[in-house]
Amino acid sequence: MTYVWIGLTILVYSLSRQLSKKWASPFTNVVFLSTAILILMLLVTGQSYDTYKPATDIITILLGPATVALGLPLYRNLPVLLARAKRALSAIVLGSLSTIFVAVLFGKLFSFTENVLIALSVKSATSPIALELARQLEGDATLAASIAVACGILGAMLGPVLLTWIRMDDPFTRGLTLGTISHGIGTAQAATEHPLSGATGGAAMGLTAIFTSFILPILYPFLF
Repeated sequence: MTYVWIGLTILVYSLSRQLSKKWASPFTNVVFLSTAILILMLLVTGQSYDTYKPATDIITILLGPATVALGLPLYRNLPVLLARAKRALSAIVLGSLSTIFVAVLFGKLFSFTENVLIALSVKSATSPIALELARQLEGDATLAASIAVACGILGAMLGPVLLTWIRMDDPFTRGLTLGTISHGIGTAQAATEHPLSGATGGAAMGLTAIFTSFILPILYPFLF
């Protein structure tokens, strides 16, 4: 059954890519649409997530090589990245700090528990970093990882629309923005727009995760 679900996942992903190319919309974002279709399939067939999980465990192995593959566009666009490195680093620092402060402020306005606040504060770091940071801060690691994935999907869905709305067409800036706010999922979306966007997104994703992992434990006593 595991291999059946792997096959169905690949089929759904391929279908979602075709629909995304034909009808560009936040709701045809490949990750969002694939996830929605697979959830619907589980509900219709009456299968539990436990049935599907072994398939995800196998597919997840490919995340390592996929992440390493992000180094190729980085290498190809290295001169451009180095030429704009100072501004990019400043944007990543400011973007990372703003996502932390805005998330915590939002949570406090709605009187969220400290566990939720911690999960919100690490949402823009890539999921493995968010998970470990939440554990270090004695928060709920599972919740943190879930919120990180959800924010990644939302960022990949709505980020390009908002950037286009404000007439931000520069591939470098679009990739930088998506990589900073929505880590790997945003970077994958950026890569579909332009090779430079994908390269910048990959760099932003990694640097945001590193910066967040260092700065958040320092800010923790003042934020919570």
